[in-house]
Amino acid sequence: MTQTISAPTAADSVNRGVEDFRPSLTDRVLAGGARAIDWIPAPVRALFSRRNADGDRLAGDVAVSLLSLKVVGGADIADQGPVDARRNVDRQGYLAGSGGSASLPVAAVEHRVIAGVRVRIYTPEGAGDGPAPVLIYLHGGGWVTGSLDSHDSTCRYFCNRAAVRVISVDYRMAPEFPFPAPLEDVTAVVTAALDGDIPEVDPDHVIVAGDSAGGHLTAAVTLWLKQQGRRQPALQMLFVPVVDQRDVDEVMAAHPSRREFAAGPYITEAHFRWYDRHFLGDTDAAGRLDELVSPLFADDLSGLAPAYVAVAGHDPLRDEGEEYAGRLAEAGVPVTVRRHRGLVHPFVNSSAIWEDSRQALDEAVGAVRLTLGI
Repeated sequence: MTQTISAPTAADSVNRGVEDFRPSLTDRVLAGGARAIDWIPAPVRALFSRRNADGDRLAGDVAVSLLSLKVVGGADIADQGPVDARRNVDRQGYLAGSGGSASLPVAAVEHRVIAGVRVRIYTPEGAGDGPAPVLIYLHGGGWVTGSLDSHDSTCRYFCNRAAVRVISVDYRMAPEFPFPAPLEDVTAVVTAALDGDIPEVDPDHVIVAGDSAGGHLTAAVTLWLKQQGRRQPALQMLFVPVVDQRDVDEVMAAHPSRREFAAGPYITEAHFRWYDRHFLGDTDAAGRLDELVSPLFADDLSGLAPAYVAVAGHDPLRDEGEEYAGRLAEAGVPVTVRRHRGLVHPFVNSSAIWEDSRQALDEAVGAVRLTLGI
């Protein structure tokens, strides 16, 4: 299997700090050690686990790796500026498997600019030159952090397992580019795909997917397309999405999972406040209820693309994701909703180290293949 990849510098991204991280020897050793968690007997891993209020037990390999991350993960992003936080998140993504030796192979990887936005395109083995199905991926990271690198393993997983071309979008991020800049970049790439302006893309077979902030952008782009009277993608895939962006105190009061997991694991209330401050800043209450900001409060969700919604049992965003799935179903949108009970927030880019993450992504791959007929 032949792989090619162009080698742009970090300066090619409009987001300062992303893709600056280059693993040291220590990082390489730590990444290998993270994957060795599988060698620890399951009964021993289970000793570090716990149950949530619903009785869902945190997977043992997840519990052990999160304890390790406290030691080797670096400074808390809530105590950093955006640029340093981006480097930190890229490093954590590497330790979890993105860009490491455990990443799945694909036929080719290239960087391009589509509709003025930098993207990374993953091509599966055996792909032809003509129009074909595509999955457009929007990385998470709170609209402030995350990058093409931090979610490289996620895109490779879909490309390799689903045999589908993947376009990962390097959208502008806050605080340099707050709302609506990230959504503007996403809509530009998605509309180019749906309008048939990308030679390799079959506009009838486009999936848009994203996790966390990328899940929000995925939901928001389908609502924007509806506002504009444009066609919908074949499927929207929302992984641990942010869909309620009222004031953080209001959101905490409204969703039990936000309160239960306010101190983690992984993502905390302090992180949400940090992201909110950078992305929405002084946006007033009315602005926060705009459907493109808080899709959960859209007046009419009918006519949107069929949805696949996956949440994690030990994630503060769990309840709002499930509530949004329920609202989509009530509006007549075909919805598949999955709660991965033993997982935490960043499971989509942790497949190299967590067994349940691989199982969750395999389920999502099944949905991709079913939707695209491949």
